[in-house]
Amino acid sequence: MTALGIAGVANLYMDSRLKSEATRWYLEAIKMANAAISSPEDVTADSTLTSVNLLSMFEATFNDNSLAGWSNHVDGAASLIKMRGMGQFSTPAGQRMYLHTIGLLTMNCMGKGVPLPQYVHDLNTEVIKHLDTEDPRNRFFFLHIKTIDLRARILNQEAFSLMDIIDSALELDEVAVNIFKDQGPDWDYDVVPCEEQECCYENFYHIYPTATAAQTWNWVRYNRIYFHDIIRNCILADFTSTPPTLVGTKYHQQLETSARTLYQLQSDIIASMPQFLHDVPDEAPNRVASPTNSEPTPPGASGRGKPWPTAASTTSKSPYRIALKSLDGNFRGNTHNLVKALIGNGSVKDRLPIVRVAGGYSTVWALYVVWFLIVTSIMFLLLMILCRLPPCR
Repeated sequence: MTALGIAGVANLYMDSRLKSEATRWYLEAIKMANAAISSPEDVTADSTLTSVNLLSMFEATFNDNSLAGWSNHVDGAASLIKMRGMGQFSTPAGQRMYLHTIGLLTMNCMGKGVPLPQYVHDLNTEVIKHLDTEDPRNRFFFLHIKTIDLRARILNQEAFSLMDIIDSALELDEVAVNIFKDQGPDWDYDVVPCEEQECCYENFYHIYPTATAAQTWNWVRYNRIYFHDIIRNCILADFTSTPPTLVGTKYHQQLETSARTLYQLQSDIIASMPQFLHDVPDEAPNRVASPTNSEPTPPGASGRGKPWPTAASTTSKSPYRIALKSLDGNFRGNTHNLVKALIGNGSVKDRLPIVRVAGGYSTVWALYVVWFLIVTSIMFLLLMILCRLPPCR
């Protein structure tokens, strides 16, 4: 923890002396972690797993050159998860650490293009008994694993047709669309129209009740981007083949729907960023008229955000706050109120800190996915043009 704290300060001030001090504490922490792992009693302790996860966080924070160190620590933490077995779910702290570690492992497997190990699926059959399966974060946890497994199957060129890939992606997208269904005001967000300004990419922005809600929405959005990008690429690849196998208007319509959905998802992720940067108020202006949640979602929309009347945009201003910014300081709700089910009964063994599955990095990752989508969208337009050109004679 000391190494990670010093590393954070060193990054803020670009201080080489603090960086050296952080490295010294990091090496000492590795020695202590190795000693714990070598102990038959300590290897399955909560403190050992927490320490290895902190080492991975240090690498993600401090190492500007490579993610290899982070990846190695994540793999090491996953090995500890396997050794801890089913008994780790007996306490809320154990459940939290499992979700956190497997969340990191999922990202690691995505980077490597491999599916999650079978023991994770085996452990998931037990942990799901202890979780609120209606909680959007838990729903996303299991969706994300299925997303990575599908991606690994495609990258490893396992034998299944383009039609099967499209059907699998559509099935997972249906799960993603329903993650926030009937979740109430703790998970709803407002869509506020505004005049053109530097802090907003388009002429609207989102207001979320908590940072947790905003991040979870973006987690689901970038998974949906994967699904519709896969669908789009499969259909385009088939359309350029001879003879095509995806025949009929169904796939032409799906291509249009996926393209429209991708643009909407991109816009919604970007619209969530001003609130993180404190560039907009933490509460939307008073609503003149409010549609009910029962109103249908427009085609291609990525969520159930409540639209605001256009007339309100003329009076909606976005004060730029100069105060020191924190990740969740511009959200009116208390993020920790949403984790009551995992806090425990207050006993000593349950008093480990609440660690979010992806923390602030999830926001940056969602933006990276949006940037990648912009690049691929340009290629998509070129392919569409080529598909419509008459064949060369």
